[in-house]
Amino acid sequence: MLTLIIILEVAVWLAGLALLGAIFTGRLKVGAASLAAWNVSVEDFALCLLLVVGGGLVMPHVVTHLGKEVLGPAASDGDWWFVVQGAAFQLGLLGGASLAALYLLIRRKPAPAAALSDDLAPPPAPVRNPLFAGIATFVIAIPVITAIGLMWKTIINTLGLSIDEQDMVGMFRDVADPARWAFMMVLAVVIAPVTEELVFRAGLFRYLHKRVPHTFALTLPALAFALLHGNLAAFLPLFALGVFFAVAYEQTGRIAVPMIAHALFNLHTILLVMAGVSA
Repeated sequence: MLTLIIILEVAVWLAGLALLGAIFTGRLKVGAASLAAWNVSVEDFALCLLLVVGGGLVMPHVVTHLGKEVLGPAASDGDWWFVVQGAAFQLGLLGGASLAALYLLIRRKPAPAAALSDDLAPPPAPVRNPLFAGIATFVIAIPVITAIGLMWKTIINTLGLSIDEQDMVGMFRDVADPARWAFMMVLAVVIAPVTEELVFRAGLFRYLHKRVPHTFALTLPALAFALLHGNLAAFLPLFALGVFFAVAYEQTGRIAVPMIAHALFNLHTILLVMAGVSA
């Protein structure tokens, strides 16, 4: 198992470095951004944001009122309860985002003749193959984010600060219950990537895109994304990853691209942890 993980890791690193080299040397062309301006008012966006945040806050409280008949072992087991609360938060955000999307669909208005950008030409068409683009985004991100993570841990150690791994990472290392493992896998590889990309990239970044300076549009959602995970050791790598996903979304015009890359990144981290390799 460990040998296979090492072989796959080396292959991903080599592919990522090769793609990075091709981009920097110009052999792999990066086209113009494919993400169009989002025609939504401040009031509508504020209401949508309220629905998303409200869903994330309310759903965990709803779960606390469910009895042992519904939750089973999760009602009394600390680790199970932590996972269920995390799932409730993610599903609350997803439910709020779904309501927000439905609201915007009902309120949809025709785009103005002059978009928010000074350039009136329509953006290029979104990529046709989000799966390939998502895999490429993940492969390129691995060497970059890993290098940033190592640098960040060195800075934290130099400052004498303690480094605690994310709770979910430790739980994957120690999990013995197959049912909990399967539930955690679905949460980490399916639910979280879909929810977080909808909220931070398709929501917050998409709204800020073309409304504020580009640097702020990239960094503010990435900052919120990193802070949401509440872990100092993971803060800078997650911030960089958030910027990476926003650029991928902007370049391809397809939210499925960062969703796929996000899912692969989480799966990659889990496999490293379960193989006994520090992620």
